[in-house]
Amino acid sequence: MGLFNFFSKPFLLQHEYFGSLRFIDSKDPSKCYFEGKGHFAPTNSETEYFIAADKSGPTSGQQQFYEELQKNFSHYLAKIIPLIEDEFRNWKPDFSIRDFSKEFSLVVVTIPRTDIQPLIWDLAFTTIHDLNHHIQIDFNGDEPTGILIDG
Repeated sequence: MGLFNFFSKPFLLQHEYFGSLRFIDSKDPSKCYFEGKGHFAPTNSETEYFIAADKSGPTSGQQQFYEELQKNFSHYLAKIIPLIEDEFRNWKPDFSIRDFSKEFSLVVVTIPRTDIQPLIWDLAFTTIHDLNHHIQIDFNGDEPTGILIDG
């Protein structure tokens, strides 16, 4: 990044579905993305999203991905709850989730480029169980592939 790039205005896009988005550029075009935030219906809360895209903006396929994620969120929760419990049991042997919606908050959804298969994406949460860490669940298509607790 040159000195002049540091002072340049960010590229902003007003998307009809995702709302106000800020473009994050990269020398590697595959790493460019938009960041924004919006309503996530299953949690009835606002969440951030990172949308892998070039400057032309998110695609209709990415909008469909986000809609399907919201529609099937309980399906994903059923898959990730055991992963989270297993990871937390490394520190708290008797750990179990009693009410996910009260114990965890979705903070970020990464929306992948839908023209590249497999779809690699993730969800990130905060939790009342560890206020200083984020829990990231990585997915390959429909299946969770890993968990990272970072703080």
